Amino acid sequence: MDRPDGLTEDALLAHLRGESTPEDAAKIEAAAAEDPDLRAELALMGGLKGALAAATDGPDMREFGWRRLEADIGKTTRTAPPQRTHIWRIAAVFLGALVLGQGAYIAMAPVTGEAPTFRTVSEEAAAFGLGIGFVATAEIGDIQELLRATNARIVDGPGAIGLYRLAFETEAARDAGREVLSASPLVELVAEE
Repeated sequence: MDRPDGLTEDALLAHLRGESTPEDAAKIEAAAAEDPDLRAELALMGGLKGALAAATDGPDMREFGWRRLEADIGKTTRTAPPQRTHIWRIAAVFLGALVLGQGAYIAMAPVTGEAPTFRTVSEEAAAFGLGIGFVATAEIGDIQELLRATNARIVDGPGAIGLYRLAFETEAARDAGREVLSASPLVELVAEE
């Protein structure tokens, strides 16, 4: 920053390093003789002269920090793994043995002549089912009340053309439900399955 007497900080630092011209040196000495604040500033800068001379703009390339980190790492003792790791190892061994046992059972199971048959849950309900198309303005609460009144439940849908499959417990329940559904303003279409 420029001073009121026209001296700059760079000029003062150059004077302390002995790099100023003889005219600048005489000007600084004369100003310091009359100004006690300038004398104090020069004394402070002189005290910092060694630190300022050693300062560089680049990073500190000394390896002291790295060596200290290596020493700290070397001092740390290796602790035993936590007990939890031991429990997970036991669990993994147990599960592995279980999988091997299950595989051995499946491989050694006696083979019967007939293949097992698989059915979906809704297959039985399909015997007593209807296809239903609801009107576009039907609200879910009204549909639920209608399903409760007919003892029906939705087992599939909506399909590609917007039909739901309803299941009933018995054939008589399906026939009674068909009549109620056909008369309802919420239902647009009732179809046999």
